[in-house]
Amino acid sequence: MECTSCDTGTVRKDREHTFFMHEMAVCGGCTTPIEARVVLRDDGVVRLIRCHQCGPSEQMVSDDAKGWMAAFLARGQAGPGKQGDHYFKHTTSTCPGCLALLPADVVIRDGKVYFVKNCDQCGPSEALVSENAAYYVDAYSYARAGTEPLVFATQADKGCPTDCGTCGDHEQHTCLPIIEITDYCNLECPVCIVNNTNAYHLSNEAFARMIDTLVRNEGQVESIALSGGEPTSHPRLMELVAIATREEIGRIVIITNGLRLGRDRAFAEKIKASGAYIALQFDGFTADTHEKIRGRDLCDEKSAALRMLKELNIPTQLIFVAARGVNEHQIGQVVELFLSEDHFLSLNFQPVAFTGAGGGQFAHDPMDRLTIPGVIKAIEEQTGGKLKVSDFAPLPCSHPQCVSLSYLLRMNDGTHIPFGRFVDFRTHGTLLRSSATLGASPEIHDAMSDVVHDVFARQDEIERSADILAALRRTIDVMFPNRPVSAKEAIHLGERQAKSIFLHHYMDRHDFDLERLRKCCHHYPQVDGRIMPACGFNMFHRGAAKGPDTELAAWGKKPWTTDAPVQVVQFHRTDTRQALTGIGVGETPARAPHAIGLGGAKPVVLE
Repeated sequence: MECTSCDTGTVRKDREHTFFMHEMAVCGGCTTPIEARVVLRDDGVVRLIRCHQCGPSEQMVSDDAKGWMAAFLARGQAGPGKQGDHYFKHTTSTCPGCLALLPADVVIRDGKVYFVKNCDQCGPSEALVSENAAYYVDAYSYARAGTEPLVFATQADKGCPTDCGTCGDHEQHTCLPIIEITDYCNLECPVCIVNNTNAYHLSNEAFARMIDTLVRNEGQVESIALSGGEPTSHPRLMELVAIATREEIGRIVIITNGLRLGRDRAFAEKIKASGAYIALQFDGFTADTHEKIRGRDLCDEKSAALRMLKELNIPTQLIFVAARGVNEHQIGQVVELFLSEDHFLSLNFQPVAFTGAGGGQFAHDPMDRLTIPGVIKAIEEQTGGKLKVSDFAPLPCSHPQCVSLSYLLRMNDGTHIPFGRFVDFRTHGTLLRSSATLGASPEIHDAMSDVVHDVFARQDEIERSADILAALRRTIDVMFPNRPVSAKEAIHLGERQAKSIFLHHYMDRHDFDLERLRKCCHHYPQVDGRIMPACGFNMFHRGAAKGPDTELAAWGKKPWTTDAPVQVVQFHRTDTRQALTGIGVGETPARAPHAIGLGGAKPVVLE
């Protein structure tokens, strides 16, 4: 399941600043040009700089954050009839040829957003980043403070992205941990963002230590996703589900292609009995779309999986990888499918990212690709306005360019109405801190109560206002019963009260944006104890950014590596301002090349 804020009862502190963007600056000590974090703090704007020679420092930019932001957003307005490139901002991206980190100009051209880059080794390159410049610029207005984990795994040292693990400079805690329990798979998908070698299954012992690490770092964890490879190929999958079934874990989600689910009823019944959820890859309805996306016709097998999930009433998320010229014409059809069944809790659109196997073999044009605004537009056009562009909002938990979402309130007659029809998310931004389902936290209760009052006051302006009020009151009654509930129960109470549609665009070598990585909240826990931001791991550590056998980055470290365990680095609230500039408590030891990682547990290697 997609997660957005995970405010589930654990006392995790929000950052004392709001990370906003990256921009070039000059170190005040040695005058070296350096990329800085721009943050909003105490009604002002500050640059946070990490210089390799002089260490961390700060520079005041403005004492008027509101005025500064207004000027920034205005800079993104190219104006009517503007010809050519309109420079908007700076970031750091990657060369699509050699994968070197290099500066990128973010430019607006003909209503779209592009990265313009020039590599000393490979030459100039460009890539489409957003099909709608107005959406891209406005998304920055949704920025809000991230949340600190209880424990940071590594210490900030040389700067992003080399310190991943995650370090004290990372701007968001782990909202959704994705644990790759195997790299065996029964498909060879042309769009696969990883690089399966059919060599490893995670051991029970290593998995248990990963779960312990996550609970130590995060306290309460809303969702844990089990991925691969194909996780249902793991011979001890149900044992892993049992290990993760604990009070601190809200739900366990198995991300699967569904092939085993559809043909193995006994296995599907075990999934149901375990309480696990399913995230089903479902990319289309015709043989040709399956062949292009997944390598062969899967129509019958996907239909069998859908029947099994419905019959057993297993809570399900649908995942639709959307690719230009392949399956974009079926976006509306999958929305209709999603709305047709109560056990479908969430729908996740993922515009295709060209990393892993897909980075090498899936034909693509970086200047003509689907992006989040393009998928949203297709949803409106192909559903006849059942969902509209205005129903979606950027997600502030991650970087606002990473995810967009819409919640759909279940009405008492079984239909659904998007929250955007009756909620102003700029006023009630707290609701964007929920997850694939509405969580029963105090802040959600207060926000929902405020929405009831707003809808009541604007009844003449809102279509079906009486029905919406009745549904909101029912939802509040269900989610907030007059009795104590555990943190785990609170996560589940809202699951059938509203559906959600997420759009999550993972990055590749064309559109990689270090600024987005900085606030990534989808993380891959590793065998050696690191907690790795997903797109950084895919780009620099898998060895598959351009397809299999891509050379690792100099700081890269492949999955399934068992080096010395990472020592935790814990920042206390009194150290927060120091933590923001990278001065932490504790140190990370040098790796011991022959040590067995994560407390001595190795993954199981099958010949």
